[in-house]
Amino acid sequence: MIKVTADTSGLNKVDQGLARYSKIMPTDTTNRILRKATKPMLNVAKANAPVSKGGRTRISLKHRSAGKNANAYAQGGATRRDMRAKVVPPEKNESGRILIGVSKRSSKVGWRTNFITRGTRIRFSKAGKSLGRVTKNNFLQRAYDQTMPMVRVDVEREFRLEFMKWARQNLPQSQQ
Repeated sequence: MIKVTADTSGLNKVDQGLARYSKIMPTDTTNRILRKATKPMLNVAKANAPVSKGGRTRISLKHRSAGKNANAYAQGGATRRDMRAKVVPPEKNESGRILIGVSKRSSKVGWRTNFITRGTRIRFSKAGKSLGRVTKNNFLQRAYDQTMPMVRVDVEREFRLEFMKWARQNLPQSQQ
């Protein structure tokens, strides 16, 4: 019978190095890793974003630009076009943070995302006419649920690769 022994003290050193590196990892490196890893989530969110009336809504006479016919259609999908991944400052116990959502900047449609994801109740005009309601369509949560396991794996893999690059440059190498 063959007896196999293994020295695991090296694993403890690697674990300590990973923990230390996560605290001193440059923010731009963390942000790059997060952007790369969350790209699939952004793509799924864009694909799931609703487009009203098959993407065709009439151009308002009041807001049409010069040269447009009054009966022309505007391409829908502003929610889809305005999707983005935004890197924000991390909390105290985090090394990085990224948000996937719809931009709320001026001329963007992020202000209406909560109406889409949460829905609205039936609304009535002052005259009592029903204006309808927006049904709940939480496309952002579906994108999160669908891609989060894949994003976790990608973040861990990229983090490990960055750590290995850092370790080769900063830790003493054994001579063999």
